[in-house]
This record gives sequence, C-alpha cells and structure tokens, in this order.
Amino acid sequence: MSGDIAIRVRGLVTRFGAQTVHEGLDLDVRRGEILGVVGPSGCGKSVLLREIVGLQPATAGEISFPYLEAEGREPRVGVMFQDGALFSNLTVLENVEAPLREHTRLSPHLRREIAALKLAMAGLGKDAHHKRPAQISGGMRKRAAVARALALDPELLFLDEPTAGLDPIAAENFDRMTRELAKSLGLTVFLVTHDLDTLHAICDRVAVLYGGKVAAIGTIAEITAHAEGWVAEYFSGPRGRAAIRGVVGG
Repeated sequence: MSGDIAIRVRGLVTRFGAQTVHEGLDLDVRRGEILGVVGPSGCGKSVLLREIVGLQPATAGEISFPYLEAEGREPRVGVMFQDGALFSNLTVLENVEAPLREHTRLSPHLRREIAALKLAMAGLGKDAHHKRPAQISGGMRKRAAVARALALDPELLFLDEPTAGLDPIAAENFDRMTRELAKSLGLTVFLVTHDLDTLHAICDRVAVLYGGKVAAIGTIAEITAHAEGWVAEYFSGPRGRAAIRGVVGG
C-alpha cells in the first residue's frame, strides 16, 4: 500500500449553532487503504464524510487531496449514502446510468453498457437491471448504490454505513465485495460504520472519532493495545470480542 496521502484534514471545526461537532480534527487517509471511521452516535462521522466530498461546508479548517493535487488533478469521488439513496422511480440500471447521463456526453447505448458493467462488478445480475429499488432486497439495493458510486470511475470511494440493516451473510458478502473492488480498482475507501465485523474483516486502519477529534487511529491491534474509556468499551465489549473470535475462527 502506498504511503501517499489521499485525503488530509487539518484543524477541522464544525458547528451547528451552539453545538460543536468537530473541534480541531486532524486526519490523514492513505492512498489505497480502506479506512474505517467509527465513534459514538452524533460524533460527526457522516458529517465528516459529507464535508470531505464537498456536500457540506465546514466552519473552519482545511481539506486537501495531496497526491492528486501534486499530479494537478481534481479528485474523482464516488459516494454510497446511507440506505443507498437510490431514485425510487428509476430502474436499477437507470440509477447507475444517472451520473453518466449528468456528467458525460456518452451515447445512450454506451451508458447502458457501462452501467451494466458496473452492476456486474457489484455482483448484480441482469435479472435485477430493470427492477425498481422497491422490488429488490436491501442487500441488492446497497450493491446497486455501490455500482452507481463507481459509475464515473472514482479514485476515492465513500461508504456511509454500508452494511447497516443487512443480515450477517449479506453483510459478509458485501464486505468481501468491497475488499475485492478496492484491490482490483486501486480505490481508497473511506468507510463510516458501526459494524465491528466489517472493521475486523476489511479495514486496514480504523479512525475513532470522539470528543470532536480523532481520538485514536491505527490497526485494531494498535488501537486496542492502549485503549481507554469509550474506545476500550467499543472494542472490548461482548460484540467486539465476538467480532475478534469470528476473525480468528474464520
């Protein structure tokens, strides 16, 4: 994995009225890694994601993309939002075509071909292409959302609670797909999650948000070696121990 920095956050401050969500948050995301971002509810994980991709302004601080800026390029970003956020009135194929229709001048035939390829990469067969989101399972909707996020060939992939609501088998399959896509496409993945199994299964490093800052960052072994307070409770509680047993047993 390259040591180049894909995303750099420095001195990030986020306030909503009297509420402070981030207070001087610093974070580096390495090129080619899968970084899991965890923290208690309300700590600003999804807010941070939206700020990095430019959907929401921060109150203060700086967000940059060092290796891309060194090459004189703008970042190509793909985002999978919570619950997939697919357009309910479009078919699965049309959902994946939507970014291509909006941002390219490709012919309708080529758009369909690319959308079908992205769906295949995300593990969805042709039988799902012409169904609407309400006609497919939650796991299939999430895969379709990933296919849409990949439509414009991003270098940076952002996933917001990708396995939330999935049964254990579907979540495990989704994790495997994420790892395979990241490896085969050379993606840098910023993954917001509460899923301890996902952290253990696919994340190269984990960043813990707490108290408005990154309270800890590193491999799970590095974090848990000196964990205290909420961090220790999160990783060493019953669910954390079960996730560790699952990795060892697998």
